[in-house]
Amino acid sequence: MRTAYRVLAYLLAIEVVIQAAAVAYAFFGEAAWIEGGGVLDKAVMESDVIPFPEVAGFIIHGINGQLVVPLLALLLLVVSFFAKIPGGVRWAAIVLLVVVVQVLLGMFGRGLPALGMLHGVNALILFTTAVVAARLASGTRSEGRVRVSERADLG
Repeated sequence: MRTAYRVLAYLLAIEVVIQAAAVAYAFFGEAAWIEGGGVLDKAVMESDVIPFPEVAGFIIHGINGQLVVPLLALLLLVVSFFAKIPGGVRWAAIVLLVVVVQVLLGMFGRGLPALGMLHGVNALILFTTAVVAARLASGTRSEGRVRVSERADLG
């Protein structure tokens, strides 16, 4: 279960990278489409026509962000109860909380664009907490302790 915990936590960190890449792909594609004469208005937004191929990035970002990432975070929390990792449940709960905040920021960001900025910052927090959780399962987290070599010259 320790391995499952570590894999799920690293998958969450990888998902953050995928999310950033997907939305960047979509925005740059949209910008190129507009520079080429495309017009983005309500009619285009509500139509079933795909105005530019990079719109797939928005679709990937939406599906990952509202389905895949929350599911992985929930699985991480469930696995944490069986993994017997000191602090594992706490970090899995923190990751899930950060994911909930991320989803809410994404949902409400359309009405208040400043939330979009927080959505980006929170993504970095999610990446960090997922990596911390994964490293905790790897046994590579030092918990803030400093190790001194027996051969270290302290004088």
